[in-house]
Amino acid sequence: MAAKKAMSVMESPPGAVTVIDGKRCIYFGGTGYFGLQGHPGLIRAGIEAFRSFGTHSATSRAGFGNNPALAAVETRLREFFGTAEAAYFGSGYLSLLILAQALKAEFDAVFIDEAAHVSVVDAAASVKKPVFPFRHRDPGDLEARLRKKLRPGWRPLVMTDGVFPVYGKIAPLPEYVRTLAPCRGLLAVDDAHGAGVLGPNGRGVREHFGLPPEAAHLAGTLSKAFGGHGGFIVGGRKLIASVRKQNAYLGSTPTPTPVAAAAAKGIEILGSHPEMRARLRRNAALAKAGLRKIGVEADDTPVPIAAWSLRTNAAMEKIQRALFDRGIAIALMKYPGTPPQGVLRITVFSTHTTAQIEQLIDGLRRTL
Repeated sequence: MAAKKAMSVMESPPGAVTVIDGKRCIYFGGTGYFGLQGHPGLIRAGIEAFRSFGTHSATSRAGFGNNPALAAVETRLREFFGTAEAAYFGSGYLSLLILAQALKAEFDAVFIDEAAHVSVVDAAASVKKPVFPFRHRDPGDLEARLRKKLRPGWRPLVMTDGVFPVYGKIAPLPEYVRTLAPCRGLLAVDDAHGAGVLGPNGRGVREHFGLPPEAAHLAGTLSKAFGGHGGFIVGGRKLIASVRKQNAYLGSTPTPTPVAAAAAKGIEILGSHPEMRARLRRNAALAKAGLRKIGVEADDTPVPIAAWSLRTNAAMEKIQRALFDRGIAIALMKYPGTPPQGVLRITVFSTHTTAQIEQLIDGLRRTL
Protein backbone atom coordinates (compact mmCIF):
# COMPACT_ATOMS: atom_id res chain seq x y z
CA MET A 1 0.00 0.00 0.00
CA ALA A 2 1.33 3.43 -0.96
CA ALA A 3 2.20 5.75 1.89
CA LYS A 4 -0.31 8.49 2.52
CA LYS A 5 0.89 11.88 1.30
CA ALA A 6 1.87 14.10 4.21
CA MET A 7 0.02 17.38 4.62
CA SER A 8 1.99 20.42 3.51
CA VAL A 9 3.08 22.84 6.20
CA MET A 10 2.90 26.63 5.72
CA GLU A 11 5.82 28.22 7.57
CA SER A 12 5.08 31.91 7.00
CA PRO A 13 2.01 34.12 6.72
CA PRO A 14 0.14 33.55 3.44
CA GLY A 15 1.04 36.14 0.86
CA ALA A 16 2.37 36.60 -2.65
CA VAL A 17 5.50 34.75 -1.51
CA THR A 18 4.97 32.07 1.13
CA VAL A 19 7.21 29.42 2.69
CA ILE A 20 5.70 25.93 2.28
CA ASP A 21 7.55 22.81 3.43
CA GLY A 22 10.70 24.91 3.79
CA LYS A 23 10.52 26.25 0.22
CA ARG A 24 9.86 29.88 -0.74
CA CYS A 25 7.09 29.87 -3.34
CA ILE A 26 5.07 32.33 -5.32
CA TYR A 27 1.77 31.43 -3.71
CA PHE A 28 -1.48 31.15 -5.66
CA GLY A 29 -3.38 29.03 -3.13
CA GLY A 30 -5.70 29.88 -0.25
CA THR A 31 -7.88 32.96 -0.04
CA GLY A 32 -5.81 35.73 1.58
CA TYR A 33 -6.83 38.06 -1.22
CA PHE A 34 -5.03 41.15 0.11
CA GLY A 35 -2.18 39.54 2.03
CA LEU A 36 -3.46 41.06 5.28
CA GLN A 37 -2.83 37.91 7.32
CA GLY A 38 0.82 38.99 7.67
CA HIS A 39 0.32 42.77 7.59
CA PRO A 40 2.43 44.54 10.25
CA GLY A 41 -0.55 46.65 11.33
CA LEU A 42 -2.65 43.58 12.09
CA ILE A 43 0.20 41.91 13.94
CA ARG A 44 0.80 45.00 16.09
CA ALA A 45 -2.91 45.29 16.89
CA GLY A 46 -3.01 41.63 17.91
CA ILE A 47 0.05 41.90 20.15
CA GLU A 48 -1.26 45.01 21.90
CA ALA A 49 -4.63 43.35 22.56
CA PHE A 50 -2.89 40.20 23.80
CA ARG A 51 -0.98 42.25 26.36
CA SER A 52 -4.06 44.25 27.41
CA PHE A 53 -6.78 41.59 27.49
CA GLY A 54 -5.12 38.16 27.39
CA THR A 55 -6.14 35.32 25.13
CA HIS A 56 -9.92 35.67 25.43
CA SER A 57 -12.68 36.48 27.87
CA ALA A 58 -13.24 32.84 28.93
CA THR A 59 -17.00 33.29 29.01
CA SER A 60 -19.78 33.91 26.53
CA ARG A 61 -20.95 37.33 25.44
CA ALA A 62 -24.21 36.74 27.27
CA GLY A 63 -22.33 37.41 30.50
CA PHE A 64 -19.00 39.20 30.86
CA GLY A 65 -17.61 38.04 27.54
CA ASN A 66 -17.51 41.41 25.79
CA ASN A 67 -14.30 43.40 25.51
CA PRO A 68 -13.05 46.41 23.51
CA ALA A 69 -11.54 44.29 20.73
CA LEU A 70 -14.83 42.50 20.01
CA ALA A 71 -16.75 45.78 20.11
CA ALA A 72 -14.23 47.32 17.70
CA VAL A 73 -14.87 44.57 15.14
CA GLU A 74 -18.60 45.23 15.17
CA THR A 75 -18.05 48.99 14.88
CA ARG A 76 -15.74 48.47 11.91
CA LEU A 77 -18.23 46.08 10.28
CA ARG A 78 -21.06 48.61 10.59
CA GLU A 79 -18.85 51.28 9.03
CA PHE A 80 -17.56 49.07 6.23
CA PHE A 81 -20.93 47.64 5.19
CA GLY A 82 -22.99 50.75 5.96
CA THR A 83 -25.48 48.90 8.15
CA ALA A 84 -27.22 49.80 11.38
CA GLU A 85 -25.84 46.79 13.24
CA ALA A 86 -23.39 43.88 13.03
CA ALA A 87 -22.74 40.71 15.01
CA TYR A 88 -19.32 39.06 15.28
CA PHE A 89 -18.66 35.51 16.46
CA GLY A 90 -16.00 32.85 16.51
CA SER A 91 -16.32 31.07 13.17
CA GLY A 92 -17.30 31.94 9.61
CA TYR A 93 -18.63 28.38 9.31
CA LEU A 94 -21.42 29.38 11.68
CA SER A 95 -22.44 32.52 9.80
CA LEU A 96 -25.31 31.18 7.72
CA LEU A 97 -26.34 28.74 10.45
CA ILE A 98 -26.85 31.58 12.93
CA LEU A 99 -28.53 33.72 10.26
CA ALA A 100 -30.96 30.95 9.27
CA GLN A 101 -31.87 30.33 12.91
CA ALA A 102 -32.38 34.06 13.49
CA LEU A 103 -34.83 34.12 10.55
CA LYS A 104 -36.52 30.82 11.41
CA ALA A 105 -39.91 32.30 12.32
CA GLU A 106 -40.15 34.04 8.93
CA PHE A 107 -40.01 31.05 6.52
CA ASP A 108 -41.46 27.57 6.12
CA ALA A 109 -39.06 25.76 3.76
CA VAL A 110 -35.46 26.10 2.56
CA PHE A 111 -34.26 25.99 -1.04
CA ILE A 112 -30.51 25.55 -1.40
CA ASP A 113 -28.09 25.60 -4.32
CA GLU A 114 -26.96 22.00 -4.88
CA ALA A 115 -23.29 23.08 -4.97
CA ALA A 116 -23.44 25.19 -1.81
CA HIS A 117 -20.59 25.05 0.68
CA VAL A 118 -20.93 22.41 3.39
CA SER A 119 -21.49 25.16 5.97
CA VAL A 120 -24.57 26.26 4.01
CA VAL A 121 -25.80 22.66 3.89
CA ASP A 122 -25.39 22.34 7.65
CA ALA A 123 -27.12 25.68 8.16
CA ALA A 124 -30.13 24.53 6.13
CA ALA A 125 -30.38 21.30 8.12
CA SER A 126 -30.15 23.10 11.46
CA VAL A 127 -33.54 24.83 11.18
CA LYS A 128 -35.37 21.47 10.95
CA LYS A 129 -37.68 22.53 8.15
CA PRO A 130 -38.12 20.99 4.69
CA VAL A 131 -34.99 21.46 2.53
CA PHE A 132 -35.08 21.28 -1.28
CA PRO A 133 -32.00 21.57 -3.53
CA PHE A 134 -32.09 23.37 -6.87
CA ARG A 135 -29.66 23.20 -9.78
CA HIS A 136 -26.46 25.19 -9.39
CA ARG A 137 -26.95 28.90 -10.18
CA ASP A 138 -30.18 28.14 -12.06
CA PRO A 139 -33.03 30.60 -11.37
CA GLY A 140 -35.31 28.71 -13.75
CA ASP A 141 -34.93 25.48 -11.82
CA LEU A 142 -35.42 27.37 -8.55
CA GLU A 143 -38.70 28.75 -9.89
CA ALA A 144 -39.82 25.27 -10.92
CA ARG A 145 -38.95 23.83 -7.49
CA LEU A 146 -40.81 26.63 -5.74
CA ARG A 147 -43.94 25.90 -7.80
CA LYS A 148 -43.68 22.17 -7.11
CA LYS A 149 -42.68 22.13 -3.44
CA LEU A 150 -44.26 25.18 -1.80
CA ARG A 151 -47.56 24.54 -0.06
CA PRO A 152 -50.24 27.26 0.02
CA GLY A 153 -49.19 30.08 2.32
CA TRP A 154 -45.62 28.84 2.69
CA ARG A 155 -42.79 31.36 2.55
CA PRO A 156 -39.40 30.11 1.26
CA LEU A 157 -35.83 30.92 2.25
CA VAL A 158 -33.22 30.56 -0.48
CA MET A 159 -29.67 29.87 0.75
CA THR A 160 -26.58 30.21 -1.43
CA ASP A 161 -22.95 31.15 -1.53
CA GLY A 162 -22.40 34.64 -2.94
CA VAL A 163 -19.21 33.55 -4.70
CA PHE A 164 -18.67 29.81 -5.02
CA PRO A 165 -15.21 28.99 -3.70
CA VAL A 166 -13.99 26.46 -6.26
CA TYR A 167 -14.66 28.06 -9.64
CA GLY A 168 -15.30 31.60 -8.40
CA LYS A 169 -18.73 31.78 -10.01
CA ILE A 170 -21.11 34.47 -8.72
CA ALA A 171 -24.65 33.54 -7.68
CA PRO A 172 -27.29 35.28 -9.87
CA LEU A 173 -28.87 37.19 -6.99
CA PRO A 174 -31.03 39.61 -9.08
CA GLU A 175 -32.76 36.66 -10.75
CA TYR A 176 -33.33 35.01 -7.38
CA VAL A 177 -34.83 38.22 -6.00
CA ARG A 178 -37.26 38.44 -8.93
CA THR A 179 -38.16 34.75 -8.61
CA LEU A 180 -38.85 35.08 -4.88
CA ALA A 181 -40.94 38.26 -5.07
CA PRO A 182 -44.34 36.61 -5.81
CA CYS A 183 -44.08 34.30 -2.79
CA ARG A 184 -42.47 36.88 -0.46
CA GLY A 185 -39.38 34.71 -0.24
CA LEU A 186 -36.21 35.49 1.69
CA LEU A 187 -32.64 35.27 0.42
CA ALA A 188 -29.66 34.47 2.68
CA VAL A 189 -26.16 34.75 1.23
CA ASP A 190 -22.88 33.41 2.60
CA ASP A 191 -20.57 35.98 1.04
CA ALA A 192 -17.31 34.60 2.42
CA HIS A 193 -15.49 35.13 -0.89
CA GLY A 194 -17.29 38.28 -2.05
CA ALA A 195 -17.12 40.44 1.07
CA GLY A 196 -14.17 42.81 0.82
CA VAL A 197 -13.63 41.90 -2.83
CA LEU A 198 -16.73 42.72 -4.90
CA GLY A 199 -18.66 45.96 -5.25
CA PRO A 200 -17.48 49.59 -5.50
CA ASN A 201 -16.92 49.71 -1.73
CA GLY A 202 -16.06 46.05 -1.23
CA ARG A 203 -19.41 45.28 0.36
CA GLY A 204 -19.76 42.06 -1.56
CA VAL A 205 -22.00 40.40 -4.10
CA ARG A 206 -25.11 42.34 -3.08
CA GLU A 207 -23.34 45.63 -3.86
CA HIS A 208 -21.78 44.10 -6.98
CA PHE A 209 -25.29 43.74 -8.42
CA GLY A 210 -26.53 47.08 -7.05
CA LEU A 211 -29.17 45.40 -4.89
CA PRO A 212 -30.62 47.23 -1.88
CA PRO A 213 -29.82 45.81 1.58
CA GLU A 214 -33.37 44.51 2.04
CA ALA A 215 -33.03 42.30 -1.06
CA ALA A 216 -30.75 39.77 0.64
CA HIS A 217 -29.45 38.98 4.11
CA LEU A 218 -25.66 38.93 4.24
CA ALA A 219 -23.24 36.82 6.28
CA GLY A 220 -19.54 36.17 5.88
CA THR A 221 -16.12 35.61 7.35
CA LEU A 222 -13.16 37.81 8.26
CA SER A 223 -10.62 35.06 7.57
CA LYS A 224 -10.23 35.77 3.85
CA ALA A 225 -10.24 39.31 2.48
CA PHE A 226 -9.92 40.99 5.88
CA GLY A 227 -6.95 39.04 7.23
CA GLY A 228 -8.57 38.17 10.56
CA HIS A 229 -10.82 35.37 11.73
CA GLY A 230 -14.42 34.78 12.76
CA GLY A 231 -17.87 35.10 11.26
CA PHE A 232 -20.21 38.04 10.95
CA ILE A 233 -23.74 39.02 10.04
CA VAL A 234 -24.63 42.60 9.10
CA GLY A 235 -28.08 44.14 8.87
CA GLY A 236 -30.78 46.06 10.69
CA ARG A 237 -31.26 46.25 14.43
CA LYS A 238 -34.17 43.79 14.49
CA LEU A 239 -32.22 41.11 12.64
CA ILE A 240 -29.07 41.46 14.74
CA ALA A 241 -31.12 41.45 17.96
CA SER A 242 -32.47 38.07 16.85
CA VAL A 243 -28.96 36.88 15.92
CA ARG A 244 -27.75 37.64 19.44
CA LYS A 245 -30.45 35.39 20.92
CA GLN A 246 -29.34 32.28 19.04
CA ASN A 247 -27.67 29.41 20.89
CA ALA A 248 -24.65 29.25 18.58
CA TYR A 249 -23.98 32.93 19.34
CA LEU A 250 -24.79 32.88 23.05
CA GLY A 251 -23.28 29.54 23.93
CA SER A 252 -19.82 29.90 22.38
CA THR A 253 -16.69 31.60 23.65
CA PRO A 254 -15.96 34.69 21.53
CA THR A 255 -13.06 34.96 19.10
CA PRO A 256 -9.66 35.12 20.84
CA THR A 257 -8.97 38.75 21.70
CA PRO A 258 -5.71 39.20 19.73
CA VAL A 259 -7.39 37.79 16.63
CA ALA A 260 -10.39 40.09 17.08
CA ALA A 261 -8.12 43.13 17.39
CA ALA A 262 -6.26 42.09 14.24
CA ALA A 263 -9.57 41.56 12.41
CA ALA A 264 -10.76 45.05 13.37
CA LYS A 265 -7.52 46.48 12.00
CA GLY A 266 -7.90 44.50 8.79
CA ILE A 267 -11.40 45.91 8.20
CA GLU A 268 -10.08 49.41 8.87
CA ILE A 269 -7.16 49.03 6.45
CA LEU A 270 -9.24 47.55 3.64
CA GLY A 271 -11.95 50.18 4.11
CA SER A 272 -9.48 53.07 3.88
CA HIS A 273 -7.45 51.77 0.91
CA PRO A 274 -9.71 51.23 -2.13
CA GLU A 275 -6.59 50.99 -4.28
CA MET A 276 -6.08 47.50 -2.83
CA ARG A 277 -9.29 46.34 -4.50
CA ALA A 278 -8.26 48.06 -7.73
CA ARG A 279 -4.96 46.15 -7.72
CA LEU A 280 -6.77 42.88 -6.99
CA ARG A 281 -9.14 43.40 -9.92
CA ARG A 282 -6.26 44.31 -12.22
CA ASN A 283 -4.34 41.19 -11.18
CA ALA A 284 -7.41 38.98 -11.56
CA ALA A 285 -7.98 40.29 -15.10
CA LEU A 286 -4.31 39.80 -15.98
CA ALA A 287 -4.23 36.23 -14.68
CA LYS A 288 -7.49 35.22 -16.34
CA ALA A 289 -6.45 36.71 -19.68
CA GLY A 290 -3.19 34.73 -19.43
CA LEU A 291 -5.08 31.52 -18.65
CA ARG A 292 -7.32 31.98 -21.67
CA LYS A 293 -4.25 32.45 -23.90
CA ILE A 294 -2.94 29.02 -22.88
CA GLY A 295 -6.31 27.33 -23.35
CA VAL A 296 -7.64 27.32 -19.79
CA GLU A 297 -11.23 28.52 -19.46
CA ALA A 298 -11.57 31.59 -17.22
CA ASP A 299 -14.44 34.08 -16.99
CA ASP A 300 -14.05 37.85 -16.99
CA THR A 301 -15.60 38.60 -13.58
CA PRO A 302 -13.52 40.45 -10.95
CA VAL A 303 -13.45 37.35 -8.73
CA PRO A 304 -9.74 36.44 -8.31
CA ILE A 305 -10.32 32.67 -8.58
CA ALA A 306 -9.98 30.30 -11.52
CA ALA A 307 -10.19 26.51 -11.56
CA TRP A 308 -10.13 23.74 -14.11
CA SER A 309 -9.96 19.95 -14.21
CA LEU A 310 -8.01 17.34 -16.14
CA ARG A 311 -8.93 13.71 -16.76
CA THR A 312 -7.24 12.25 -13.71
CA ASN A 313 -6.14 13.32 -10.27
CA ALA A 314 -2.70 11.86 -11.03
CA ALA A 315 -2.27 14.18 -14.02
CA MET A 316 -3.14 17.19 -11.88
CA GLU A 317 -0.83 16.06 -9.08
CA LYS A 318 1.99 15.88 -11.62
CA ILE A 319 1.33 19.47 -12.73
CA GLN A 320 1.10 20.70 -9.13
CA ARG A 321 4.44 19.02 -8.28
CA ALA A 322 6.15 20.37 -11.40
CA LEU A 323 5.04 23.91 -10.60
CA PHE A 324 6.12 23.54 -6.96
CA ASP A 325 9.56 22.45 -8.16
CA ARG A 326 9.65 25.71 -10.12
CA GLY A 327 8.74 27.68 -6.99
CA ILE A 328 5.03 28.15 -7.73
CA ALA A 329 2.31 26.81 -5.42
CA ILE A 330 -1.24 26.24 -6.64
CA ALA A 331 -4.09 24.27 -5.09
CA LEU A 332 -5.31 20.79 -6.01
CA MET A 333 -8.60 20.21 -4.26
CA LYS A 334 -11.81 18.19 -4.03
CA TYR A 335 -14.83 20.12 -2.84
CA PRO A 336 -18.61 20.28 -3.25
CA GLY A 337 -19.28 20.88 -6.93
CA THR A 338 -15.99 19.48 -8.26
CA PRO A 339 -15.66 16.37 -10.44
CA PRO A 340 -14.44 13.22 -8.65
CA GLN A 341 -10.81 13.79 -9.65
CA GLY A 342 -10.86 17.31 -8.22
CA VAL A 343 -9.63 20.57 -9.75
CA LEU A 344 -6.53 22.70 -10.02
CA ARG A 345 -7.30 26.15 -8.63
CA ILE A 346 -5.41 29.42 -8.58
CA THR A 347 -6.19 32.42 -6.43
CA VAL A 348 -4.65 35.80 -7.22
CA PHE A 349 -3.83 38.37 -4.53
CA SER A 350 -3.56 42.14 -4.74
CA THR A 351 0.05 41.75 -3.59
CA HIS A 352 1.16 39.69 -6.59
CA THR A 353 3.35 41.53 -9.09
CA THR A 354 2.85 41.41 -12.83
CA ALA A 355 6.08 39.42 -13.11
CA GLN A 356 4.82 36.82 -10.63
CA ILE A 357 1.56 36.37 -12.53
CA GLU A 358 3.47 36.05 -15.79
CA GLN A 359 5.70 33.43 -14.15
CA LEU A 360 2.58 31.48 -13.15
CA ILE A 361 1.17 31.57 -16.67
CA ASP A 362 4.50 30.57 -18.20
CA GLY A 363 4.85 27.70 -15.73
CA LEU A 364 1.36 26.46 -16.53
CA ARG A 365 1.99 26.75 -20.25
CA ARG A 366 5.08 24.57 -19.93
CA THR A 367 3.50 21.95 -17.67
CA LEU A 368 0.11 21.76 -19.39
